[in-house]
Amino acid sequence: MERIFSLTRISSIFLIFLVVVSCSGTKAYVVTPEPTLEQQTAISKDLCLQRFLWLFPGKRPCVYFKAERDNGTGLVQYFLLYEIGTFDVDIPIGVSLKLGETWYNLKRTNTDYSDTIIISSAISSDLIPKIGENQSIAISYTNRKETINYNLNPGQTATFQSNLSKLIRTIESEPKLNIYRK
Repeated sequence: MERIFSLTRISSIFLIFLVVVSCSGTKAYVVTPEPTLEQQTAISKDLCLQRFLWLFPGKRPCVYFKAERDNGTGLVQYFLLYEIGTFDVDIPIGVSLKLGETWYNLKRTNTDYSDTIIISSAISSDLIPKIGENQSIAISYTNRKETINYNLNPGQTATFQSNLSKLIRTIESEPKLNIYRK
């Protein structure tokens, strides 16, 4: 019993020594919060385009929206991200949207080659209201070999529009970051 008590006493003395040593001395490991980001980013839920057994949503390809707000100017840019499920050996060309009877080619801004390929395409500000008001939406993916079109059913169209409107509300409701520079 005395041995356990002495081990406890020794370990508590050692712990106190570590606390005293770590709390005094240099400021080498002091973290000072300093916001360096010049933008805020928000991402919507994804919408997978293929169905498994015509009933359950498949894993890929999926589309979702991303919004980036420049903290200095307040300018918001919107992007449609198209995520390919399998590794596509052909070079991706881009993504297009069909709203009603009109096709809109989206400007590809980035292609991310990680676990899956993600193509980021800019959505112009005049296209955002058209997405919200059209009941017929199709998404087209093109690589060097083929073009694949996905016509969204009414449920997918509603989800697609809802994801964009929720993203817009989310990015607009975020307060502006205060960045202090010395």
